[in-house]
Amino acid sequence: MQMNKCSLLALAIALATTQLGYAAEVANDDSKDIGPELLAQGMEGSSQAQAKGFIEDSHLTLLSRNMAYYKNFRNTDADSQNYRNEWGQAEMLTFTSGYTQGTVGFGLDAFANGAVRLSGGGGTGGSSILPSNNSHCAENALGETISCQGQDAYGMVGGALKVRISETEIKAGDLNPQSPVFGTWDGYLMPAHTNGVMFSSNEIKDLALQGGHFTSGNNENSTNRSGNLGTIYGYTRVDRADYIGGDYTFSESLSGGLHASDYEDVWHQYYADLYHFWALGEDTSLLTSINYYKTDDAGDSRAGEINNDSFSVALALTTGAHTFTLAHQRIKGDTPFDYLGISGFSGADNGVNGANPLGAYNGGGSIWLANSSQWSDFNAPGEKSYKLQYDLDASSLGVPGLSFMMRYVMGKDSDGSGADPLGAYAWEAGVVDGKEWERDIQVAYVVQEGAAKGLAFKLRQATYRGNSAANINAGADNDEVRFSTEYPLEIF
Repeated sequence: MQMNKCSLLALAIALATTQLGYAAEVANDDSKDIGPELLAQGMEGSSQAQAKGFIEDSHLTLLSRNMAYYKNFRNTDADSQNYRNEWGQAEMLTFTSGYTQGTVGFGLDAFANGAVRLSGGGGTGGSSILPSNNSHCAENALGETISCQGQDAYGMVGGALKVRISETEIKAGDLNPQSPVFGTWDGYLMPAHTNGVMFSSNEIKDLALQGGHFTSGNNENSTNRSGNLGTIYGYTRVDRADYIGGDYTFSESLSGGLHASDYEDVWHQYYADLYHFWALGEDTSLLTSINYYKTDDAGDSRAGEINNDSFSVALALTTGAHTFTLAHQRIKGDTPFDYLGISGFSGADNGVNGANPLGAYNGGGSIWLANSSQWSDFNAPGEKSYKLQYDLDASSLGVPGLSFMMRYVMGKDSDGSGADPLGAYAWEAGVVDGKEWERDIQVAYVVQEGAAKGLAFKLRQATYRGNSAANINAGADNDEVRFSTEYPLEIF
């Protein structure tokens, strides 16, 4: 199925307009009961009808984040970088306006982010916490650059204009979409952004629609808002990406969603999920989640042939403070499951048809498979993986704000020998009988009261091991530690 440019966005706007018209029509029909339990009440009872004003409902917050990152590579050769060690501090000021009053409301979201390097030199960089300072690099015995020191400081100012009608919002500018087929990520010092237009609509009760059109972005350690969009594992530049999707709550115990994206001349990707909650007792429940992706090459097939089906099934049993999760994930096809990446570089020479001379694309947040973990996505061609996870919420044990997580994921049978030899995933041909495992441990605490209320601490440790075939897809064996603190301050 070939999609024309902006066709997904046009469809999204058409759907939103249809919802608006329907809601308004029903709201003006006195013969119908349109309480909150049935509809969002069209124009009259909507969020926009209750708008307080641009300034009156505005908020200004400051988020302070500190992060230390250490990774020890276990099987790199003597001429390669054998560890990464960086530490930085970020301050993120965010202004969120209210909406002007009237049928159509206008507003503005803006941010000013800045970060400084506290430690980390040439030979220890590359953690994605800080952008590289190319004038301070380390070389190996062969004179090859292996790592550059992070910049002393960097920052970015941006924002987005927004419009709201009833329960439908449209935003344009620097955005953070959260879709299973197109999503950004905020896991280091500062968040990534994508540049374009997106909408969200909640006109009909229990149905949430979203969609967008994007052409560039900046990853988490770049201030270049014109950075290329691309694919993580295929290193393929994407000139334009459109997506649309909807999530519906069928009942208090059942919900699901359907989403689709078009990465121009690269792929069409479709996603479906289903979540079921089953209360087994006063303090016991079972959550079942099913996630499925289908990805096919599209247009000019700049990444080569793609035919990938990926799914995961997870069962999470919660009893009191304890949750035990068992998950299975499977990748079917000759290419890995791939997803959105954002580069710090612009231009046609960054990642076309597998060429990646200027550096990799940093991962976005559009992988909603159950076994994607701190280091590995367990997404190699043909891979089957299994996860066992334990979570503790210590609130019910008398320690509110304290949580603990430990998981173990094992993958096997990956095989990329059938990948298109002329495509962006040709390098996967060396992945034959790949085996890998990862163990992650996390302890987190959020201060509950007092002057430091909201101060959060998080310590994460990951251990990854794989055979030589798995290392081709996931990277070298390593032990990783991340420690971060966050403190949110509400100015007004």
